[in-house]
Amino acid sequence: MIAKVPSVFQSQLLNFAPFCTLLIVWYFLTQTTPIDPIFLPPPGQVFSSFLQLFFSGDFILNYFLTSVFRVTTAFFLSVIIALPIGILCSQFTLASYLLEPIFGFTRYLPVAALAPLCILWFGIGDEQKIAVITFGVVFQLVLLFAFDTASIPHEFIEGGRTFGLNHWEIVHQIVLPWSMPAIWNDMRISAGWAWSYLVLAELVAGNNGLGYFIIQSQRYLQTEKVFAGILFVGILGALTDMLFRIIASKLFRWKSI
Repeated sequence: MIAKVPSVFQSQLLNFAPFCTLLIVWYFLTQTTPIDPIFLPPPGQVFSSFLQLFFSGDFILNYFLTSVFRVTTAFFLSVIIALPIGILCSQFTLASYLLEPIFGFTRYLPVAALAPLCILWFGIGDEQKIAVITFGVVFQLVLLFAFDTASIPHEFIEGGRTFGLNHWEIVHQIVLPWSMPAIWNDMRISAGWAWSYLVLAELVAGNNGLGYFIIQSQRYLQTEKVFAGILFVGILGALTDMLFRIIASKLFRWKSI
């Protein structure tokens, strides 16, 4: 029996069903159990705090936009560093032997352990936050990009050589176009890591940004603001993922990722 494919409307309902279920459970927990709002505030209180922050110019400027700038800068810096190194590792045997063990080791280092070094090297300004996020993302991306660009079928490479292309022309005209859907998908995934490491960077040494806002709210037992700050990060991450998917649907119509 062939399973029936859900319509677009049904798919949207299925996507929102888990969130609705979570909200209902959350609401009943706060209404029917003696849980202190300090530990679990009601959904209405969290959403009210979220809206107040959303329409607050000070919050948007000093916390929201600051974090967006840090994540965006660190993410693009990670891609700029990781892509050429990943291509070198996949296309040149010597580079693979020399570089892959280093990145295979460093990708297991906990980013929290590198945060004190980033403070020592870069201070506590934007540079330190960007460095923490970059360290958290770039080591993983190098190996992912190396795998993406190494997985091209060998006959494609041989076809390029048959037409007289040199090594760099093969990389530019064959390897990169073929592997771009996978590269784009890895970038989409790593954007989520960037948002996670942002909160870590701002928790360790921050004076603004969403992570700093969350930890400050916790210190003053304003749990509804903690939840609101987490909600901001989650929504930004979801919007980032959606943007990547929309762009991918336009760029790679010939191959779904």
